[in-house]
Amino acid sequence: MSIEFKTVIKNPSLFIATGFGVGLIPFAPGTFGSGVGLCIYIFLAHFMQDTSINSAFIYLLLLAISFFVVQQSIKELGNKDHQEIVIDEILAMMLVAHFIPPDPKWAMGAFIIFRFFDIVKPFPIRQIEASQNNAFGIMVDDQIAAGYSIIVILILKYLMF
Repeated sequence: MSIEFKTVIKNPSLFIATGFGVGLIPFAPGTFGSGVGLCIYIFLAHFMQDTSINSAFIYLLLLAISFFVVQQSIKELGNKDHQEIVIDEILAMMLVAHFIPPDPKWAMGAFIIFRFFDIVKPFPIRQIEASQNNAFGIMVDDQIAAGYSIIVILILKYLMF
């Protein structure tokens, strides 16, 4: 089932869940969603005071809002992970970006590492995604992929610096 743009514009939950319509791009919507997440993080990083408490609070707030909008979206669309829902990729990429140095090479590397884990879905990502046809499953599989990405990035930072 493909979601129409006019439906997304009329429904705030779908509008947010599709990454403001980015998820409607007919090819690689998750990749475009991840790119949006990276861009949003870079934009916010320039205007926010970077404290751990501030960052954690904002991320948890965005995560809670995302759980709600994804839940509302799957009620309307049917209980499955529609490829048009990309808010999970957006938030996960924002989390990964928090752990990289402010350098375009690191940003591109983090993007590639996250997309690798999100596409390949190593254990337990695929199992969680398959067993949870709800907002939890949709959101958590990308959070785990972000966790794997962060581990790789931290190892690379340790080895390179």
